[in-house]
Amino acid sequence: MMRVIILLLTLHVLEVSSVMMNKSLKKKVEGNWRTVYLAASTMEKINEGSPLRTYFRRILCGRRCNQIFLYFFIKKGAKCQQYKIVGRKQQDVYYAEYEGSTAFMLKTVNEKILLFHYFNKNKKNDVTRVAGVLAKGKQLTKEEMTEYMNFVEEMGIEDENVQRVMDTDTCPNKINS
Repeated sequence: MMRVIILLLTLHVLEVSSVMMNKSLKKKVEGNWRTVYLAASTMEKINEGSPLRTYFRRILCGRRCNQIFLYFFIKKGAKCQQYKIVGRKQQDVYYAEYEGSTAFMLKTVNEKILLFHYFNKNKKNDVTRVAGVLAKGKQLTKEEMTEYMNFVEEMGIEDENVQRVMDTDTCPNKINS
């Protein structure tokens, strides 16, 4: 319960709630996205081959974005495993079952950049905070990178925990819906 309160306070501070309530959310988040950077409170969780090192491909919204469908790959060695995760919205936060339970939110920066943050609680009740940036392209502008690094700092994640994951993404561009 305490973690939920902390999460909701974090959302309020970041004013993510207002973005989530935006009627044009579907237009802003739907589409093809690629993971450029990830940062985590526990580095081992986003290292190569780790389950939270997600290589995003697509995001779709259900009706009024009360559900979000996330399509991504995880690499195990040289093999890419495709995942489709459904996030269900409750009070401006999406909840999904992936590697335990996950509470996440999205923050649009512009039509080419999408920031996301989530809390993942595994079966041992260990909680990992992850902050990432998805893009339509392969590079961020200096301003976009500054915005992402500020976001990472706001999430309480150390700068040195940021990894550029795009460079290790060898998974297929297409997803099977």
